[in-house]
This record gives sequence, C-alpha cells and structure tokens, in this order.
Amino acid sequence: MNRLVIIGNGFDLAHGLPTSYRSFLDWIWQNFSEINNSDLFQNLFNINISHFTLQNHANYSAFCDSTKASLRSSDYNFYDSHYGSSSFKIYYKHPYFDDYPSMIFEFKNSFFELITVQNAENWVDIENTYYQVLLSLVNNDKKYPQIESIEKLNSEFSEIKILLEHYLNSEINDKYAFTNKYEDLLDILELLRYKEYSPEELKKLQNEFPANYKAQVREFLRDFKSENILKNYIFSENLFLDFNYTKNVENYVRIINEKKETLLGGAKHIQIHGKLMDLENPINFGFGDEMDDHYKVLENTGNNKFLENIKSFMYFNNSNYRQLLNWIEGFEYQIYIMGHSCGLSDRTLLNTLFEHQNCKSIKIFYHQKNDGSDNFTELSQNISRHFNKKSVMREKMVDKSLSKPLPQNVRYNKK
Repeated sequence: MNRLVIIGNGFDLAHGLPTSYRSFLDWIWQNFSEINNSDLFQNLFNINISHFTLQNHANYSAFCDSTKASLRSSDYNFYDSHYGSSSFKIYYKHPYFDDYPSMIFEFKNSFFELITVQNAENWVDIENTYYQVLLSLVNNDKKYPQIESIEKLNSEFSEIKILLEHYLNSEINDKYAFTNKYEDLLDILELLRYKEYSPEELKKLQNEFPANYKAQVREFLRDFKSENILKNYIFSENLFLDFNYTKNVENYVRIINEKKETLLGGAKHIQIHGKLMDLENPINFGFGDEMDDHYKVLENTGNNKFLENIKSFMYFNNSNYRQLLNWIEGFEYQIYIMGHSCGLSDRTLLNTLFEHQNCKSIKIFYHQKNDGSDNFTELSQNISRHFNKKSVMREKMVDKSLSKPLPQNVRYNKK
C-alpha cells in the first residue's frame, strides 16, 4: 500500500531544528542590535537609536524589561499601545529644549505587534490571526483599529513572510548539514518499513483499516517470505507531502531512494508550501480554509486584495498541487501524520486528502512530551474538523493503541 506522509513543523522540531514561531520571534530580539544594518528589521519598528544602546535580548519580554529599566528617567514616557501594557510606545521630552515630546520607539509593523503580544506558539496561529484581521476589515468592526486597511495588512504580512524566509534560510538551511546517513535516521525510517509479520502483528496491522478493506490488506501482506509478492506489492511508494520549507525531508527522500530496499519502498517529495529562495516554487504562507462559513464574505467584496494570501490561489504558481491530485487519484493510500497540527489554515487541502475514496486510513504519529502527556487527542479533534462526513472519519482514523509517538532523537550536525 502506498503512503501519503504529511509532514508539518513538528517533524522539524522533532529533529531539534529551531523552526517554531517562538524561535523565529526570539531570533528577532536576539539580533536587535542589527536594526541599523537590516532593512528587514527596520520595517518592524520606528526607533530613534540615539536614545538606545543597541543590544541583543533573549526575547521580547527581556527587551521590555531592559528598555523600561534603562529609560526610567522622567524625560521618558511609556504609553500603552493597543494591547494594554503588553505593548507600548515611548516618547521623550527634554525638560528645557523641547516644546513637545517626540516618539522614540513604537512598532511600525502593526501585524507583527499583534502576533508578538498574542504570544503565539504555532505558525497556524499566525495564519489564523491573519484571517481574523481579514474578516474584521471586511466587517468594518474596528476590532484591530491599528490595521486600518487591507493594503496595510497585506504589506505587513508580506514583510513577515520575507523575514521568515530569511530566517529559515540563514539559520536552518545554511547552518545545518542535511547529509545524515541511513543509520542516523533509522528511528524514523523504521516507521515506514514493512517486515515479516506474525499472525498477531498482521491482525493488528489489518485493524488500521476499515472492516470492508481488511481482506485486501490481508491479500497484500499474506506471505512476506515470498520475494515475488514483495516485489509485486511493496510496495510501493511513500509520497512525502511536505508543508515545511527546510531541507530535512529531502534528506529522507534521497536516502530511501538510494537504499532501494523493497520493504521500505520508493519515495517522492512535494514541498506543497514552496521552497526557500525559489522563484518557481515560492513560499506559500497564508490561509487555506475556503470551507469556513465566512470565506464567501471575502469573495463577495469583489476586491482581489482580500484573496491575496489565500493558499488555494498560490497553489497555481506551479504544478505541485496538480501532481498531488494526480497521485491520490491513481492509488489507494494510507495517510501518516508526522508533525502536522492539522489546523484550519490548511483545511481545504486536507479535506480533499482525507475524504478521498482512495484514502483508506489515517494514522497519527503523535508528540509524546517528557512528562508522559501527548497530543493525540488534540490532533484527532483537529482532523475531525476537516471531515464533512463524520462517519467516514471514524472509519478511517487509526486509534491510539495502534499509533506510535514520533521519535524525537534524530539530530543534524551544524556545518
């Protein structure tokens, strides 16, 4: 049976790569001293550097504490921004020479300010916030008065995307050697390998599929001692549907295809959300839930700027989406979820994959934390939101007793 392996940011995090939104945000403050030398950073803030000792900070909280401590003179006034004390503007007035106070610090990019004070953890949270601001602008409810137009929102969102691309390219792809050998990746590769199954193991494997499909599974796997059957049925192909931008999955695909191991199968790779610094496959970062009840409101504006960062339109930049559709039409497949949150920002695409008649099973490789807790239930709930037919969802979902945690111990060396 072919597998569609859906890869999300949790897969990179499981390899110790600092690709979380929190890592990205902290990196900005950790490089705050570069604000004078970086156009990318200058787009985020309005700042009069003559009043600051430009230094780096561990995170936004440390920046706030340091700034309030160093500018505690009565000449400086801190005013709460749109989010109470979570954000501020700073004004300076010399007691003898200035008639009016002058602004010396404020967030220039209002969308960046919003996601900073929200203390978001996941990239899907950022995409959902973008969508909520879109709807607010359409409804004119003034919920985000600091972002007063669709032009301002899209411009500021674009600045975040450019900065993100720079971060991932310079801090991940350029700093890590994605050249691990087969043995280094074995903990995860073992999850993809078929083997000789005992009758008990074979029965367990069959239980990953709906009752009306178990006979076919048994036929596929009935005799693992027969090399002929192995060649005829295994086996198949692993299509890595990669929602990340790093080179991590490329390494797995290369190794699987070099190995040419029957029980492991072959591998294909689609970076559905684009590649870094690639004009033909630019990064796709936005919102992708056209099934949402409010999405029609955006279309009805007649203003294409409201659709500028809707993922479905960005998929037309290349043939990746068409290749994916052709693949799911041609083969029966089992879905493996590895590190993808299955949030609503990818709902349209995931609904297509999950409810397709060729999708026979969905298996979660969940994140087990150090305290023993895990996110299996949360992922199951997220997946359920992508189904219009809940009975189909219950048939396809593999229960936790048959699932496994995603290994967290594979690492890449820095260059």
